[in-house]
Amino acid sequence: MNPFKKRTGVLPSYFTGRSDELKELRRIYYSTKNGDAGHIILYGPKGIGKTCLLFKFQEEMEGLEDTYSVRIPLVEGSFFDIYSLIVDSSAESLGIKVSSVWDTIKGIGINIPFAGGFTVSREIPPTSPSVAIRKILETIYHKLKGENPVLILLFDDLQRIIMNEDTQRVLSILQSALVELNLKEFKIMFVATGSFDIFSKIQDHTDSAIRTFDPYELKPLSLAEVRDAINIPSSKEGIIFDEDVLERIYSVCEGNPYYLQVIAHNCFEEATNGRVTTIEFEKSFPNALNFLAQREFRHMYEKSPIQERKLLAIFAESNSDVLAYTEIKGNKNVKSEPSKVLRNMTRKNLIVKESRGKYKLRDKMFKEYLRTDKPYEINGTLLN
Repeated sequence: MNPFKKRTGVLPSYFTGRSDELKELRRIYYSTKNGDAGHIILYGPKGIGKTCLLFKFQEEMEGLEDTYSVRIPLVEGSFFDIYSLIVDSSAESLGIKVSSVWDTIKGIGINIPFAGGFTVSREIPPTSPSVAIRKILETIYHKLKGENPVLILLFDDLQRIIMNEDTQRVLSILQSALVELNLKEFKIMFVATGSFDIFSKIQDHTDSAIRTFDPYELKPLSLAEVRDAINIPSSKEGIIFDEDVLERIYSVCEGNPYYLQVIAHNCFEEATNGRVTTIEFEKSFPNALNFLAQREFRHMYEKSPIQERKLLAIFAESNSDVLAYTEIKGNKNVKSEPSKVLRNMTRKNLIVKESRGKYKLRDKMFKEYLRTDKPYEINGTLLN
Protein backbone atom coordinates (compact mmCIF):
# COMPACT_ATOMS: atom_id res chain seq x y z
CA MET A 1 0.00 0.00 0.00
CA ASN A 2 1.45 3.34 -1.05
CA PRO A 3 1.91 5.42 2.14
CA PHE A 4 2.50 8.74 0.38
CA LYS A 5 -0.27 11.27 -0.30
CA LYS A 6 -0.69 13.24 -3.52
CA ARG A 7 -3.03 15.86 -2.05
CA THR A 8 -2.33 18.92 0.07
CA GLY A 9 -4.12 19.54 3.35
CA VAL A 10 -4.05 15.95 4.62
CA LEU A 11 -1.90 14.44 7.34
CA PRO A 12 0.91 12.31 5.88
CA SER A 13 1.26 8.71 7.02
CA TYR A 14 4.24 9.85 9.10
CA PHE A 15 4.46 13.37 10.52
CA THR A 16 8.00 14.61 10.95
CA GLY A 17 9.62 17.89 11.93
CA ARG A 18 7.78 20.99 13.16
CA SER A 19 8.99 20.46 16.74
CA ASP A 20 9.72 24.19 17.16
CA GLU A 21 6.36 25.17 15.72
CA LEU A 22 4.47 22.74 17.96
CA LYS A 23 6.46 23.96 20.95
CA GLU A 24 5.42 27.56 20.19
CA LEU A 25 1.77 26.55 19.79
CA ARG A 26 1.90 24.72 23.14
CA ARG A 27 3.46 27.79 24.76
CA ILE A 28 0.64 29.99 23.54
CA TYR A 29 -1.91 27.41 24.66
CA TYR A 30 -0.57 27.30 28.22
CA SER A 31 -0.33 31.09 28.28
CA THR A 32 -3.99 31.26 27.25
CA LYS A 33 -4.92 28.66 29.84
CA ASN A 34 -3.24 30.80 32.51
CA GLY A 35 -5.21 33.89 31.51
CA ASP A 36 -2.87 35.58 29.02
CA ALA A 37 -4.41 34.66 25.66
CA GLY A 38 -2.21 34.53 22.58
CA HIS A 39 -2.94 34.55 18.85
CA ILE A 40 -0.70 33.41 16.00
CA ILE A 41 -0.66 33.23 12.20
CA LEU A 42 1.40 30.44 10.60
CA TYR A 43 2.38 31.42 7.07
CA GLY A 44 4.39 30.11 4.15
CA PRO A 45 4.14 28.99 0.51
CA LYS A 46 1.64 26.44 -0.74
CA GLY A 47 2.49 22.88 0.25
CA ILE A 48 4.78 23.81 3.15
CA GLY A 49 2.53 21.96 5.62
CA LYS A 50 0.40 24.66 7.26
CA THR A 51 -2.85 22.69 7.30
CA CYS A 52 -1.07 19.51 8.42
CA LEU A 53 0.42 21.43 11.34
CA LEU A 54 -3.08 22.57 12.35
CA PHE A 55 -4.28 18.96 12.24
CA LYS A 56 -1.31 17.81 14.32
CA PHE A 57 -1.79 20.53 16.93
CA GLN A 58 -5.51 19.79 17.14
CA GLU A 59 -4.67 16.12 17.58
CA GLU A 60 -2.34 16.97 20.48
CA MET A 61 -5.06 19.04 22.16
CA GLU A 62 -7.58 16.19 22.07
CA GLY A 63 -8.09 14.66 25.48
CA LEU A 64 -6.67 17.61 27.43
CA GLU A 65 -8.99 18.54 30.26
CA ASP A 66 -11.32 21.49 29.62
CA THR A 67 -9.73 22.13 26.22
CA TYR A 68 -11.81 22.44 23.06
CA SER A 69 -10.52 23.05 19.53
CA VAL A 70 -12.53 24.01 16.46
CA ARG A 71 -11.04 23.94 12.96
CA ILE A 72 -12.73 26.41 10.61
CA PRO A 73 -11.79 25.88 6.93
CA LEU A 74 -12.31 29.27 5.33
CA VAL A 75 -13.89 29.73 1.91
CA GLU A 76 -14.30 32.66 -0.45
CA GLY A 77 -17.70 34.26 -0.27
CA SER A 78 -19.79 36.94 1.32
CA PHE A 79 -18.56 38.69 4.45
CA PHE A 80 -21.59 37.36 6.30
CA ASP A 81 -20.57 33.73 5.63
CA ILE A 82 -18.06 34.01 8.49
CA TYR A 83 -20.91 33.88 11.02
CA SER A 84 -22.26 30.57 9.74
CA LEU A 85 -18.76 29.12 9.30
CA ILE A 86 -17.93 29.75 12.95
CA VAL A 87 -21.27 28.46 14.27
CA ASP A 88 -21.49 25.40 12.01
CA SER A 89 -17.86 24.34 12.58
CA SER A 90 -18.18 24.83 16.34
CA ALA A 91 -21.44 22.91 16.50
CA GLU A 92 -19.94 19.98 14.59
CA SER A 93 -16.70 19.88 16.62
CA LEU A 94 -18.21 20.48 20.05
CA GLY A 95 -21.45 18.55 19.74
CA ILE A 96 -23.62 21.67 20.06
CA LYS A 97 -26.93 22.07 18.26
CA VAL A 98 -26.73 24.82 15.66
CA SER A 99 -30.28 25.88 16.45
CA SER A 100 -29.47 26.34 20.14
CA VAL A 101 -26.66 28.77 19.28
CA TRP A 102 -28.89 30.88 17.05
CA ASP A 103 -31.75 30.75 19.57
CA THR A 104 -29.39 32.06 22.25
CA ILE A 105 -28.10 34.80 19.93
CA LYS A 106 -31.64 35.91 19.17
CA GLY A 107 -32.61 35.71 22.85
CA ILE A 108 -29.93 38.21 23.91
CA GLY A 109 -31.07 40.77 21.35
CA ILE A 110 -28.50 40.21 18.60
CA ASN A 111 -29.61 40.60 14.99
CA ILE A 112 -27.16 39.24 12.44
CA PRO A 113 -27.74 39.90 8.74
CA PHE A 114 -26.91 37.22 6.22
CA ALA A 115 -26.42 37.17 2.49
CA GLY A 116 -29.68 37.53 0.61
CA GLY A 117 -31.25 39.76 3.25
CA PHE A 118 -32.04 37.03 5.78
CA THR A 119 -31.61 38.01 9.43
CA VAL A 120 -31.79 36.08 12.69
CA SER A 121 -34.40 38.56 13.95
CA ARG A 122 -36.12 41.14 11.77
CA GLU A 123 -37.54 42.94 14.83
CA ILE A 124 -34.12 43.98 16.17
CA PRO A 125 -31.85 46.56 14.46
CA PRO A 126 -28.80 44.95 12.79
CA THR A 127 -25.88 44.39 15.16
CA SER A 128 -22.38 45.61 14.24
CA PRO A 129 -20.15 42.80 12.92
CA SER A 130 -17.60 43.13 15.76
CA VAL A 131 -20.28 42.77 18.45
CA ALA A 132 -21.98 39.98 16.50
CA ILE A 133 -18.83 37.84 16.28
CA ARG A 134 -18.01 38.56 19.93
CA LYS A 135 -21.48 37.46 21.01
CA ILE A 136 -21.30 34.33 18.85
CA LEU A 137 -17.98 33.36 20.46
CA GLU A 138 -19.33 34.18 23.92
CA THR A 139 -22.36 31.98 23.28
CA ILE A 140 -20.20 29.08 22.08
CA TYR A 141 -17.77 29.52 24.99
CA HIS A 142 -20.57 29.42 27.57
CA LYS A 143 -21.72 26.07 26.18
CA LEU A 144 -18.34 24.46 26.95
CA LYS A 145 -18.01 22.15 29.92
CA GLY A 146 -15.53 22.75 32.71
CA GLU A 147 -14.80 25.51 35.19
CA ASN A 148 -12.22 27.40 33.08
CA PRO A 149 -12.35 25.96 29.58
CA VAL A 150 -9.94 26.91 26.78
CA LEU A 151 -11.40 27.39 23.29
CA ILE A 152 -8.93 27.12 20.40
CA LEU A 153 -10.08 28.52 17.06
CA LEU A 154 -8.13 27.12 14.11
CA PHE A 155 -8.74 29.24 10.98
CA ASP A 156 -7.34 27.57 7.84
CA ASP A 157 -6.38 29.59 4.71
CA LEU A 158 -6.80 33.08 6.13
CA GLN A 159 -6.04 34.72 2.78
CA ARG A 160 -9.39 33.46 1.47
CA ILE A 161 -11.31 35.98 3.58
CA ILE A 162 -9.26 39.06 2.75
CA MET A 163 -9.37 38.82 -1.03
CA ASN A 164 -11.87 41.57 -1.77
CA GLU A 165 -13.31 44.73 -0.27
CA ASP A 166 -16.32 42.89 1.16
CA THR A 167 -14.19 40.56 3.26
CA GLN A 168 -11.09 42.64 4.01
CA ARG A 169 -12.59 43.80 7.31
CA VAL A 170 -13.04 40.30 8.73
CA LEU A 171 -9.61 40.22 10.34
CA SER A 172 -9.94 43.60 12.01
CA ILE A 173 -13.38 42.58 13.29
CA LEU A 174 -11.99 39.30 14.64
CA GLN A 175 -9.14 41.25 16.22
CA SER A 176 -11.55 43.62 17.96
CA ALA A 177 -13.76 40.75 19.16
CA LEU A 178 -10.81 38.72 20.51
CA VAL A 179 -9.34 41.70 22.36
CA GLU A 180 -12.68 42.35 24.08
CA LEU A 181 -13.15 38.68 24.95
CA ASN A 182 -9.64 38.38 26.36
CA LEU A 183 -10.20 41.51 28.49
CA LYS A 184 -13.28 39.76 29.88
CA GLU A 185 -11.01 36.79 30.72
CA PHE A 186 -12.47 34.43 28.15
CA LYS A 187 -9.72 31.91 27.43
CA ILE A 188 -9.85 31.89 23.65
CA MET A 189 -6.77 31.18 21.52
CA PHE A 190 -6.73 32.06 17.80
CA VAL A 191 -4.49 30.15 15.37
CA ALA A 192 -4.62 30.77 11.62
CA THR A 193 -2.71 29.70 8.53
CA GLY A 194 -2.02 31.99 5.60
CA SER A 195 -0.17 32.32 2.32
CA PHE A 196 3.47 33.42 2.07
CA ASP A 197 2.40 37.07 1.67
CA ILE A 198 -0.39 37.09 4.24
CA PHE A 199 1.22 39.72 6.45
CA SER A 200 1.69 42.22 3.64
CA LYS A 201 -1.99 41.72 2.78
CA ILE A 202 -2.97 42.21 6.42
CA GLN A 203 -0.97 45.43 6.62
CA ASP A 204 -2.68 46.68 3.48
CA HIS A 205 -6.10 46.19 5.05
CA THR A 206 -5.68 46.50 8.81
CA ASP A 207 -2.22 47.42 10.04
CA SER A 208 -3.18 47.26 13.74
CA ALA A 209 -3.84 43.52 13.42
CA ILE A 210 -0.10 42.94 13.29
CA ARG A 211 0.08 43.89 16.96
CA THR A 212 -2.49 41.24 17.92
CA PHE A 213 -1.48 38.27 15.77
CA ASP A 214 2.09 36.96 16.10
CA PRO A 215 3.69 35.92 12.78
CA TYR A 216 5.40 32.54 12.46
CA GLU A 217 6.94 31.51 9.13
CA LEU A 218 7.03 27.80 8.32
CA LYS A 219 10.36 26.77 6.84
CA PRO A 220 11.12 23.80 4.55
CA LEU A 221 11.99 20.43 6.06
CA SER A 222 15.64 19.51 6.57
CA LEU A 223 17.35 16.60 4.80
CA ALA A 224 17.10 14.53 8.00
CA GLU A 225 13.37 15.27 8.24
CA VAL A 226 12.84 14.40 4.56
CA ARG A 227 14.73 11.17 5.13
CA ASP A 228 12.44 10.23 8.04
CA ALA A 229 9.28 11.32 6.17
CA ILE A 230 10.13 8.85 3.40
CA ASN A 231 12.06 6.04 5.07
CA ILE A 232 9.82 5.39 8.07
CA PRO A 233 6.48 4.90 6.25
CA SER A 234 8.01 3.20 3.18
CA SER A 235 10.03 0.68 5.23
CA LYS A 236 6.81 -0.39 6.98
CA GLU A 237 5.55 -1.38 3.52
CA GLY A 238 8.75 -3.24 2.73
CA ILE A 239 10.27 -0.64 0.41
CA ILE A 240 13.69 0.98 0.94
CA PHE A 241 14.81 4.21 -0.77
CA ASP A 242 18.52 4.41 -1.57
CA GLU A 243 20.35 7.27 0.13
CA ASP A 244 21.27 8.96 -3.16
CA VAL A 245 17.58 8.92 -4.13
CA LEU A 246 16.63 10.56 -0.84
CA GLU A 247 19.23 13.26 -1.44
CA ARG A 248 17.94 13.86 -4.97
CA ILE A 249 14.35 14.13 -3.74
CA TYR A 250 15.45 16.60 -1.08
CA SER A 251 17.43 18.61 -3.63
CA VAL A 252 14.60 18.97 -6.13
CA CYS A 253 11.72 19.41 -3.64
CA GLU A 254 13.82 21.76 -1.46
CA GLY A 255 12.14 20.43 1.68
CA ASN A 256 8.59 21.23 0.52
CA PRO A 257 6.42 18.50 2.12
CA TYR A 258 3.84 18.46 -0.68
CA TYR A 259 6.40 18.03 -3.46
CA LEU A 260 8.10 15.39 -1.32
CA GLN A 261 4.87 13.38 -1.03
CA VAL A 262 4.14 13.55 -4.77
CA ILE A 263 7.67 12.51 -5.81
CA ALA A 264 7.88 9.75 -3.18
CA HIS A 265 4.44 8.46 -4.21
CA ASN A 266 5.55 8.01 -7.81
CA CYS A 267 8.90 6.51 -6.81
CA PHE A 268 7.11 4.01 -4.56
CA GLU A 269 4.92 2.92 -7.49
CA GLU A 270 8.03 2.07 -9.52
CA ALA A 271 9.90 0.22 -6.72
CA THR A 272 11.61 -2.97 -7.87
CA ASN A 273 12.57 -5.85 -5.56
CA GLY A 274 11.77 -3.78 -2.49
CA ARG A 275 14.03 -0.87 -3.46
CA VAL A 276 13.90 2.56 -5.05
CA THR A 277 17.18 3.30 -6.83
CA THR A 278 18.13 6.16 -9.13
CA ILE A 279 16.72 4.06 -12.00
CA GLU A 280 13.24 4.08 -10.43
CA PHE A 281 13.63 7.77 -9.57
CA GLU A 282 14.45 8.71 -13.17
CA LYS A 283 11.57 6.61 -14.44
CA SER A 284 8.99 8.06 -12.04
CA PHE A 285 10.03 11.72 -11.85
CA PRO A 286 8.39 12.76 -15.17
CA ASN A 287 5.06 11.42 -13.86
CA ALA A 288 5.42 13.44 -10.65
CA LEU A 289 6.30 16.55 -12.65
CA ASN A 290 3.34 16.05 -14.99
CA PHE A 291 1.00 15.64 -12.01
CA LEU A 292 2.20 18.92 -10.51
CA ALA A 293 1.97 20.62 -13.91
CA GLN A 294 -1.69 19.62 -14.22
CA ARG A 295 -2.44 20.56 -10.62
CA GLU A 296 -0.68 23.91 -10.49
CA PHE A 297 2.24 24.88 -12.75
CA ARG A 298 0.45 24.95 -16.10
CA HIS A 299 -2.31 27.16 -14.74
CA MET A 300 0.25 29.49 -13.14
CA TYR A 301 1.97 29.96 -16.47
CA GLU A 302 -1.13 30.23 -18.65
CA LYS A 303 -2.75 32.94 -16.54
CA SER A 304 0.43 35.06 -16.69
CA PRO A 305 0.47 37.94 -19.23
CA ILE A 306 2.94 37.89 -22.10
CA GLN A 307 5.50 40.13 -20.34
CA GLU A 308 5.69 37.74 -17.40
CA ARG A 309 5.95 34.70 -19.68
CA LYS A 310 8.97 36.24 -21.38
CA LEU A 311 10.71 36.70 -18.04
CA LEU A 312 9.77 33.17 -16.94
CA ALA A 313 11.45 31.88 -20.09
CA ILE A 314 14.62 33.83 -19.24
CA PHE A 315 14.70 32.39 -15.70
CA ALA A 316 14.01 28.86 -16.92
CA GLU A 317 16.63 28.84 -19.67
CA SER A 318 19.36 30.34 -17.51
CA ASN A 319 22.00 28.00 -16.07
CA SER A 320 22.04 30.15 -12.96
CA ASP A 321 19.28 29.89 -10.33
CA VAL A 322 19.61 33.55 -9.35
CA LEU A 323 19.54 36.39 -11.86
CA ALA A 324 20.53 40.00 -11.29
CA TYR A 325 18.25 42.80 -12.39
CA THR A 326 20.90 44.02 -14.84
CA GLU A 327 21.00 40.57 -16.51
CA ILE A 328 17.24 40.52 -16.89
CA LYS A 329 17.01 44.06 -18.25
CA GLY A 330 19.88 43.42 -20.66
CA ASN A 331 18.33 40.29 -22.16
CA LYS A 332 17.54 40.68 -25.87
CA ASN A 333 13.93 39.53 -25.34
CA VAL A 334 13.23 42.29 -22.79
CA LYS A 335 12.05 45.33 -24.74
CA SER A 336 11.00 47.61 -21.86
CA GLU A 337 11.75 48.43 -18.22
CA PRO A 338 11.07 45.18 -16.27
CA SER A 339 10.80 46.59 -12.72
CA LYS A 340 7.00 46.64 -12.57
CA VAL A 341 6.72 43.16 -14.10
CA LEU A 342 9.22 41.77 -11.59
CA ARG A 343 7.24 43.31 -8.71
CA ASN A 344 4.02 41.73 -9.97
CA MET A 345 5.69 38.35 -10.40
CA THR A 346 7.09 38.54 -6.87
CA ARG A 347 3.67 39.43 -5.49
CA LYS A 348 2.14 36.44 -7.31
CA ASN A 349 4.91 34.14 -6.03
CA LEU A 350 6.11 33.27 -9.52
CA ILE A 351 9.58 34.48 -8.52
CA VAL A 352 11.30 35.25 -5.22
CA LYS A 353 13.43 38.31 -4.49
CA GLU A 354 16.59 36.83 -2.98
CA SER A 355 18.19 40.16 -2.12
CA ARG A 356 18.40 43.67 -3.52
CA GLY A 357 18.32 43.36 -7.31
CA LYS A 358 18.53 39.52 -7.27
CA TYR A 359 15.66 37.21 -8.29
CA LYS A 360 14.98 33.52 -8.80
CA LEU A 361 12.04 31.28 -9.74
CA ARG A 362 9.77 30.37 -6.81
CA ASP A 363 11.19 26.83 -6.57
CA LYS A 364 13.13 24.15 -8.45
CA MET A 365 10.05 22.10 -9.32
CA PHE A 366 8.51 25.05 -11.14
CA LYS A 367 11.78 25.54 -13.02
CA GLU A 368 11.84 21.82 -13.90
CA TYR A 369 8.35 22.15 -15.34
CA LEU A 370 9.27 25.19 -17.44
CA ARG A 371 12.49 23.64 -18.75
CA THR A 372 10.79 20.32 -19.52
CA ASP A 373 7.52 21.48 -21.12
CA LYS A 374 8.91 24.73 -22.55
CA PRO A 375 5.46 26.37 -22.84
CA TYR A 376 7.18 29.61 -23.87
CA GLU A 377 8.48 28.13 -27.15
CA ILE A 378 6.67 28.31 -30.48
CA ASN A 379 8.16 25.96 -33.07
CA GLY A 380 11.38 25.89 -31.07
CA THR A 381 11.64 29.68 -30.82
CA LEU A 382 11.35 31.64 -27.57
CA LEU A 383 8.63 34.24 -27.14
CA ASN A 384 9.79 37.67 -28.25
